[in-house]
Amino acid sequence: MEDYKLPSIPDLIEKLRPTAHTDALASLRSLRLNALFVYFQYSVAAVRLQEASIKAMEGGQDKNFSTHDEYEDCLLKLYSSAINAYSNLRTCLHFTRGLVEDIPKDATGLTKLEAYRESHAAWARDLIDRRDRIAAHPSQRDALVWKPNMWCDDGRVGFAVRNVDDPSQGRKIILHPRNDLERLRSYLSGLAPLMSVTFGLAQATVSMLPTGVQNAG
Repeated sequence: MEDYKLPSIPDLIEKLRPTAHTDALASLRSLRLNALFVYFQYSVAAVRLQEASIKAMEGGQDKNFSTHDEYEDCLLKLYSSAINAYSNLRTCLHFTRGLVEDIPKDATGLTKLEAYRESHAAWARDLIDRRDRIAAHPSQRDALVWKPNMWCDDGRVGFAVRNVDDPSQGRKIILHPRNDLERLRSYLSGLAPLMSVTFGLAQATVSMLPTGVQNAG
């Protein structure tokens, strides 16, 4: 169960535990952090399910299954759990954005927090774009998912995405659930102490800031 742990977020939740004197913003922060942690665990569960399916496939060998239907069922779980993981990963990023956007502009430590977020912005945008392309609304004619067409033992899966109006603009989307889960874990682990400072819950000391942010700004 170590995979489900993310100590920095529960620690921050504990510091923000609502009391009779908690104001509305602090209560909202507490709710968002709790939801963030739950969706992080959903992400872990989806990744673990995908990895279990890959292990059962053992390199794509259908001989490991008593029937072809069992093989197809395992393959579907492999792909669907990857998509599910990215939906949860995106939700985690949306919760963090909400937490940060509600921080007052004059909060202590906000400059360092924003620098840290910016250092991860390209990765976050790419993750959200890939999820939105894979799980696009059916009315989005530029992102029609045709079918999965690749998977690897390391967890990567590929999907062909078609542009109905301009086939030349079709693309292949690669998802790598375990890789992006671990990047999210690292990102949140560094973000939590920075948020704690801006929330007024900790002193902005150099020792508590993530590597790369200590010298920022």
